[in-house]
Amino acid sequence: MLNTIRIITLGIILSISACATPQKYNNKLNQELGKTSEQLINTFGQPAKIKRLANGDEIITYISINYQVLPDPNYYDNTDFMTEDEMFYPFTYGEDVIPMGNFMGETITEYCKTDFYLKNNIVTSWQWKGNACVAL
Repeated sequence: MLNTIRIITLGIILSISACATPQKYNNKLNQELGKTSEQLINTFGQPAKIKRLANGDEIITYISINYQVLPDPNYYDNTDFMTEDEMFYPFTYGEDVIPMGNFMGETITEYCKTDFYLKNNIVTSWQWKGNACVAL
């Protein structure tokens, strides 16, 4: 039963993430070329950082960070004596329940840092780095 749930969850995640790609993110960023800083902020919101260069140009930076905690598989495998509500309390922030053993298996960090270069207040180029720079 538990393996079936894992397979279904993995399938859902893969099907959703299959739609979002770095190429689509590149296309989205290309649409910002030629826009002003105000238009950029209207689209992406407040930047994480704005750096003004000596020549008057600017670099506007956006950062997205997402942490996901994957429970240790042993946590699930050793829960025969727990009800489903008790088993998921640590993940749903229920009562002060302390699970048996270590349930924090792995933390995955997804991030994307995007820099826009503006010359005379116009976006002339961009670059990104990270493992989660994708768009639908």
